Amino acid sequence: MLAKNSQGVYTLSSFNNFKNLIHGFSTVKFGNMKPSSPGQIAETERNLTNFLKTLGLEDPGLVKVQQIHGSKIAVVDKKDVGKGIKEADGLITRNKGLFLLVFVADCLPVLAFDPVEQIVGIAHAGWRGTLERAAENLIKVFITLGSNPKDIQIGLGPAIEFCHYEVGEDVASKFKEAGFGKSVLNSVTGKIYLDLKQANIEQLKGVGIPKENIDVSVKACTYETEEFYSYRREKEKLTGEIACLIGLKDE
Repeated sequence: MLAKNSQGVYTLSSFNNFKNLIHGFSTVKFGNMKPSSPGQIAETERNLTNFLKTLGLEDPGLVKVQQIHGSKIAVVDKKDVGKGIKEADGLITRNKGLFLLVFVADCLPVLAFDPVEQIVGIAHAGWRGTLERAAENLIKVFITLGSNPKDIQIGLGPAIEFCHYEVGEDVASKFKEAGFGKSVLNSVTGKIYLDLKQANIEQLKGVGIPKENIDVSVKACTYETEEFYSYRREKEKLTGEIACLIGLKDE
């Protein structure tokens, strides 16, 4: 379950049980986190710095990813700090003191933590990334690093709910052809709606994640609440994206 702390940062209740784990989701209150032009870089960096301070992070090692709405997952370490990873939609590390970032404005942020192997990961899953099984790929990389899926804790952050996520028949057909279950697509009065959360839950369970290990954000629809940015709500007037972060303290 998603809850907002006294500083206005949203966190997942199940993840808060791990003392060495830091994670959080920013809101519109903190401002835009992802520059869409060179002129926005300084502002977004200031916004990100302020957000990080509320998490107790002063000048942390950050790794960002150049999101391309795909399913590539990159394993990173401290040599990647400040570089940014090109053409990927997910990050994984076992390095403490390294914090992973993705940015969203309706797409689903998928956070993962293995408390046994001490590995963290994060993925950005829009409809294309979900179709290409970015969340599933994230877990498969965890497994190659020694994780047992039964140990991995999953947190699904703020995203658009299916009742606001209308898709065309072409997109719906792709999900049907890819083998997603009927619960992923909802038909209402001739319109088709895609359930991003359910589609990702389905693939996570399919790769061995127990249902009870998946913490799903409820009442955190990016379209319905103006605490979050929403591409579908704001359309061409979109003013920003929130930051989604996960990492382990360097003890």
